[in-house]
Amino acid sequence: MKSKNIISLTIAFIIVCLGTTGLLLYFGLKPQAVTDIHVLFGLLFIGFIIFHIKNNWSSLKVYTKERKSSIIHKEFYLAAGIAIVVLTGAGFNLPPFGQLVHAGEALTRGEGDDRRGRFDKMMFTEISTNKEVTGSSLNFLIQKKQGVAAPIIIMWVEDTAHRFIQNLFVPSGVVVVNEEEKDISRAMAEGEVTIEKLQPAVFPRWQSTTKDTAANYTGATPADNFFLATKTAATGKYHVVIEIKNKDTNEIYEALVDAAKGDVFSLKSKNNTLLQRALVEVK
Repeated sequence: MKSKNIISLTIAFIIVCLGTTGLLLYFGLKPQAVTDIHVLFGLLFIGFIIFHIKNNWSSLKVYTKERKSSIIHKEFYLAAGIAIVVLTGAGFNLPPFGQLVHAGEALTRGEGDDRRGRFDKMMFTEISTNKEVTGSSLNFLIQKKQGVAAPIIIMWVEDTAHRFIQNLFVPSGVVVVNEEEKDISRAMAEGEVTIEKLQPAVFPRWQSTTKDTAANYTGATPADNFFLATKTAATGKYHVVIEIKNKDTNEIYEALVDAAKGDVFSLKSKNNTLLQRALVEVK
């Protein structure tokens, strides 16, 4: 077997894999398996490209400059110029490179309040709380509006007189992100954020209502949209309440759950500025 053939064919397969996973990452589809495959094939590519350069060093020298005069070819300057421009534009987030980097993910997430990307369902994180509670199962779908980054969310149940019954979702921590960070999900996945303890005082409605400020979820509110599977001991008619905080804005979303009137309810807000959708399904 010829080593040059093996190296060239392997590099071809690596490029296909890197291109595929690169497109998935570009469009915001970032399950751990895709990231792992992309990283491992990137390392493999580095190893094989070294052998490829070694095997083709004489050809590369011919591409770079004239043998007799040692004059560097214009093509070398052009290739180097393209690389420098892209590195500089991407490194300093200059237009249009910054917009191009995030264009794929913006397309799949959707832009504006009335658009949803084709891959919305893949962008939801699945979490659960209150597994030990005996009662009705509640399944929440929480979708943020565009531009709402790293919000803090508290969810609980009140009776028809608005007396506290039970917490549904209380995170133990709060994400603190650098103001210049644009991709909060990536920053969280790569550990580039700090987690601080949740302070009940930042939720005036919840703090004035609750009798229990203990967290029932380890970690912070998911940065992406999420599904929450939880349980409540409440029966009959009751209010499901969400208090969400994003930067200096607090907003209340609420729904009156009545099994006699259906099994899916939409939580509404007066201003409706932070969440695109908030739905709860009762089982």
